[in-house]
Amino acid sequence: MTMAAPPHASRCCSRRRKRNLAITLAGASVCPAVFAFSPSASQHRFKDQINLGKRARSSIASTSSLHEVSSKIGFEFEVHNSISSISAHDWDLCLAPDGSSSPFMEHAWLRCLEESGCASPATGWVPQHLSVKIDGTCSVYVPIYIKGHSQGEFIFDSGWAEAAHSNDIQYYPKLLVGVPFTPATGERILLHPDIRKNWKEEEIADLRVLVGKFLRQISTSNNLSSVHLNFITDKEATDIAGALMDARKSSTSEEERNARLETKVKSMLDLLTYSDKDDYLRRTSMQYHWTNKNKRNGKPYDSFEDYLDAFKSKRRITIRRERTVLDEESIRIDAVVGNDILMVDGLVERMYEVYMSTVKKMIFGRQYLTLEFFQMLAQSDFCRNLCFLCVRSCESGDELSAKDVFAGTFNIINNGIFYGRYWGCLPGREIKNLHFETCYWAAIEHCIENGLRKMEPGAGGGRLQASTRI
Repeated sequence: MTMAAPPHASRCCSRRRKRNLAITLAGASVCPAVFAFSPSASQHRFKDQINLGKRARSSIASTSSLHEVSSKIGFEFEVHNSISSISAHDWDLCLAPDGSSSPFMEHAWLRCLEESGCASPATGWVPQHLSVKIDGTCSVYVPIYIKGHSQGEFIFDSGWAEAAHSNDIQYYPKLLVGVPFTPATGERILLHPDIRKNWKEEEIADLRVLVGKFLRQISTSNNLSSVHLNFITDKEATDIAGALMDARKSSTSEEERNARLETKVKSMLDLLTYSDKDDYLRRTSMQYHWTNKNKRNGKPYDSFEDYLDAFKSKRRITIRRERTVLDEESIRIDAVVGNDILMVDGLVERMYEVYMSTVKKMIFGRQYLTLEFFQMLAQSDFCRNLCFLCVRSCESGDELSAKDVFAGTFNIINNGIFYGRYWGCLPGREIKNLHFETCYWAAIEHCIENGLRKMEPGAGGGRLQASTRI
């Protein structure tokens, strides 16, 4: 699959520099996002240094002409300044029954992020969640945050921010529909079961369009630069912004595609400055996911050895050699899942130490999560989704003790999908190949043994694609 990647937006506008824009996304999973600029964006020019923190903490006013019109036809929009002000039962009732909403859209996950202070006005995440009543019944929910920065989104829009700045346009604050610190695709416009059951597809599409228009309205009314819907489903992106063009079906030359793309980027910048319509622009990123499907027979793998048999001999030998780290260093990896986590005293706190070890080691490391978040999550209903892969010495015995854990990963398992989130190793305990063993090979082995259908390692995964390609 070959697609075009947009160049740095501000450079494309100012220098007209031509680049080779073709990149190969073989084996990648597409992650849709859409965004729209507010018509009023160009009216908010930089005069002096602005206080983004102060502006990002203001609440949005939901009054608009669209709101009034919608009310007349039985729609009522309401904005909530915390997820706790919305019933957990009502919110979770609207999660997609097929799991396409992802576990990170569960009320408990969002509540723990907000109440622990991870996603709060103090950190630049101002909750302003949307509920829509249809004929008196809460039928739609949308997670919304006002952002004074772009950190923790994993849809990197620094090019747009720089392009706006170079044109004296204020880019922050902006309105974001998404889940903080979570690059996992899933439904972001939650629908009541009655809507999913009784409404036609085109009616649901119209409802998503209406929500998109309302988001534009509140963005314009509150002087926010733009609306961003991140890691949404392909269906949501198509309904709101149109279908994604498949570059594979294009018969034009690479030069023509690049020229057309440069023109498109220029038109996007024009929208940023002169937008006066409801256009949403579609943006696509990629991730590498592992699927538990044997290409030889179309069935799940029977064992890790069965998985290895799908590789060429040279690659099998390399993987087996990499995995000898377990025997050579006399270490073991234990999977602790769900409520079993609470049975190991101090394990939650130990895994937080492991998480923080990576934050402290890396120059680019940012601490998004707190110990309180780890503890609240483990004590909530969400605990059933947790999975810790804990690394310790074999000499520590069969019984797991938190003090013996020196490395590991924090993961989520839901609806047959293994979501890899955070890896860490305590200082002075680093072992060659242990990172990849824990994050990938041990995770894949756990998926096979427990009949899970897919593993999503997150925003990275380039090495996963290189190492697991058959």
